[in-house]
Amino acid sequence: MPYSITAKLVMPICILCTVLAGCGGSSDETSTPASASAGETAEEQTTPVEADDTPSDESTDSGRDALIALVESIQNSENDDGVPLAFNECWIDETLEINGFSAAELMVILEAGDNDQVLDTHMGDVVQTCIGQLSAEDFAAVLESGILDEDSEDARSDEDLDISNFSFPAMDAPDLINDPEWADPGLEITISPGFTNGYLWRGEISGSGLPANLGVAIIGCETGTEMEVITRFFELCNFTEPLIAFTDNEGNFSATVSDPVPIAPSGACLLITTDPDDNPDTDDGPGALICSETIQVLPESDEPDLISSPLYSDPGLEITVSPGIVDGSLWQGVIKGSGFTPGELVGGIGCAATYETFIDVFAQACDFTNTLLIGIADENGVVESDLFPPIPTVPSGTCLLVGTDPDGNIDTDDGQGVLICTR
Repeated sequence: MPYSITAKLVMPICILCTVLAGCGGSSDETSTPASASAGETAEEQTTPVEADDTPSDESTDSGRDALIALVESIQNSENDDGVPLAFNECWIDETLEINGFSAAELMVILEAGDNDQVLDTHMGDVVQTCIGQLSAEDFAAVLESGILDEDSEDARSDEDLDISNFSFPAMDAPDLINDPEWADPGLEITISPGFTNGYLWRGEISGSGLPANLGVAIIGCETGTEMEVITRFFELCNFTEPLIAFTDNEGNFSATVSDPVPIAPSGACLLITTDPDDNPDTDDGPGALICSETIQVLPESDEPDLISSPLYSDPGLEITVSPGIVDGSLWQGVIKGSGFTPGELVGGIGCAATYETFIDVFAQACDFTNTLLIGIADENGVVESDLFPPIPTVPSGTCLLVGTDPDGNIDTDDGQGVLICTR
């Protein structure tokens, strides 16, 4: 049912768009005018400025109407079909306000054509504001119109991918973990192994933090960047043939892809979307976007050891992470601790947080499903882990909550603990 699937994606994409800082910067499709006849130019230029004896609100309305007509004529000449009136009206209003232009001044800029770069400074803010005010239907129409598409490389060289031109990479890429900024709180998606652009791929797509016993649609997109997915979704994403998985009683899912899949040289993204009430008009389904450009690698040089602060530790406890964590890169190393009760099991939990944000976000930002087993404290209260395998971290700050729970009951405060963060 292609229509149903497409409709369900509209709201998740709209939510993702609200976090963009400018939808790709300038948009020449919006700001570059097409040529108009001399008669049209003269008439539209004089409309908002020559009726000095009319009320100011009527003059403003007349100028605004002329601008709307001009923008629509530009779009028609550049084959940007179906741009909703609501978007054009908002673009004009926001452009006038943020730049401090009069309707007549904006008219001159649009008609001149070679001066539209003056609009580029605030174009991103204007587009972001207008996108956020659209209905789901108008937003879908804006995407389909192509008006937000970037100018460069409109013709993709990697269309019509032929699997015979691809091979598997000599070495698997590290697991690909979604950026928290492109996922609903608490949701984590893992692609194992990660994508290698321009090669075949097969592996496992898994996730956690979703509602229990729910269908999950996994949509592949031929691009490696989140921004391109947002602005060119209907062009780049295969929403007619999603991979379907189902969450278990704890909100986890896993899907195995056995048949080789070609990854375009430009990269690949996966859009994970859900619809708990099976109603595309309600925004009740958490989702995430994960792209190949977010693959993490181990840093070229080790960071200095990260040592805990007494301000965030129970008395006498100290934790050392060796080497230190480079936010946004894979971490591999050893965790050491001292000051623990001899014989106690010491474990850890990774969190996407900082010392300042931890208290507010730990419930959503900490990975309680994948605890780290550090070891058992010896007779001196010292513990040291084995070498951990590569573990992803987030660019915005990484914390480790390390401690003990003697009675195995998290509701009782009988253990020792340390919070250690990169910032």
